[in-house]
Amino acid sequence: MSCKQKYRAFCQIEKNIPIFSKDWWLDAVCTEDNWDVIVIEKGGQLVASMPYHYKKEGLFKLISMPHLTQTLGPYIKYPKGQKYYKKLSWEKEIMTNLISQLPIFDSFNQGFHSTITNWLPFYWKGFSQSTRYTYIIENISIEDLEKNFETDIRRRRRKAEKLGVKVVEGNDIKVFYQLNKKTFERQGLTISYSFEYIDNLYKICKRNNSCKMYFAKDNENEIIAASFLIYDDNTVYYLMGGIEPSKKNLGGMDVVQYESIKFAIKSGRKFDFEGSMIESIEKYFRSFGAIQKPYFQIYKTNSKLWRVKSLLDKVLKK
Repeated sequence: MSCKQKYRAFCQIEKNIPIFSKDWWLDAVCTEDNWDVIVIEKGGQLVASMPYHYKKEGLFKLISMPHLTQTLGPYIKYPKGQKYYKKLSWEKEIMTNLISQLPIFDSFNQGFHSTITNWLPFYWKGFSQSTRYTYIIENISIEDLEKNFETDIRRRRRKAEKLGVKVVEGNDIKVFYQLNKKTFERQGLTISYSFEYIDNLYKICKRNNSCKMYFAKDNENEIIAASFLIYDDNTVYYLMGGIEPSKKNLGGMDVVQYESIKFAIKSGRKFDFEGSMIESIEKYFRSFGAIQKPYFQIYKTNSKLWRVKSLLDKVLKK
């Protein structure tokens, strides 16, 4: 069996692998030929893995993050009853092994899942780190959920209910994409993925029973906001959202988020807003009472030419 075949079998039995690292997710966001995986076995059992998106850009070989994929990085199984000192030694051994098996690259850039709290073995091999943040709601009842909401969220949600705004589950991916696209346009941005890309992702997620969409409708039955959720065994992720700009003051997104969080709680999962480093978005996510969780962005550049190109691209964007 190839590493990828072993990993596909591993994904079937290892329920704690985050959705972004699942083989079928990588097939959807990278296409099957544009990702690979490193696996480590001990005693005939697979104990660690590290999938990666590998692509060429001109002369350059890049390991990067696919569209709409928050994290990748190592997934490590730990021996039962392992003491803390041994745990760190195990991580050093596993991560060093993973790094040694990476293909030749000019640039490496991956977000590691928030459960990875030790990146020292990567530092020792010349990688760098930038801390990013996500916001998570967990270990709370629906009854206590609203108590943690910031005052404006509670007010807008109640206002939406008084105005007759309702939330329904739906599957109209075309309507969702148009709302999502409008959200980008309102900020003067161009959406970075096509409808075909989202449509394919949605179909694959549905086949794997791993997604759900909520739509807010006003009292005239017009859809004014929507959320696209994905989930694994442990977590519901707010992957994307969209809102009708002309009706953004009706509170549609607030009630959609509320229903999304309730779904996570009822299903026994955490709710992950996926975070944002944009100040206004960070404040909005935090307003739901979510807890800030750091995760690592790990990167390394082996090519001086790629480093120069990256700096030039940044200058031109400004």
